[in-house]
Amino acid sequence: MTRLRLPFLALCASLLALPAAGQGFTEYQLKAGVLYNFIAFTTWPEPPPPVLNVCIYGTDPFGREIDTLQGRRAGGSSLAIRRAGSVEALAPCHVVFLGQAAIGNLPRVVEYLGNRPVLLVTDAPGSSARGIVLNMDMQEGRLGFRANLVEARHRGLSLGSKLLRLASEVVQ
Repeated sequence: MTRLRLPFLALCASLLALPAAGQGFTEYQLKAGVLYNFIAFTTWPEPPPPVLNVCIYGTDPFGREIDTLQGRRAGGSSLAIRRAGSVEALAPCHVVFLGQAAIGNLPRVVEYLGNRPVLLVTDAPGSSARGIVLNMDMQEGRLGFRANLVEARHRGLSLGSKLLRLASEVVQ
């Protein structure tokens, strides 16, 4: 693990421990930071792409918050933020975030992507067993997440052990 990743893991741990309200962060500022950490602690098949396309599918719940990740480095890759209004627009994506408003299209997204190495993330309750790799959730005002290792392996992705230790649940 590089020196740069350690501060981000510490940030992720502290964000997950903080109540979302009353700490000066909006829910989607927290979720954008956690999404970055998900990306930083995921390994794609070799060779890693020089640019990781992070796609927001459907209605964008992040707004400007996600744009702060544009150009940031994760591993050996630079992040590019894209908005995708159709399943076909997901073709160049390495990370796909499906907001709660788009979760009804999850079966179509999973079918379209097949077993490509795409990190699927959502914040829609109960989606971790439906093809999602990482599922953020708010419980009692705190941000947490569930990890689906079966789905990650199916997609050829490896999730870091330090990230998995922070998960509220890991499906193996």
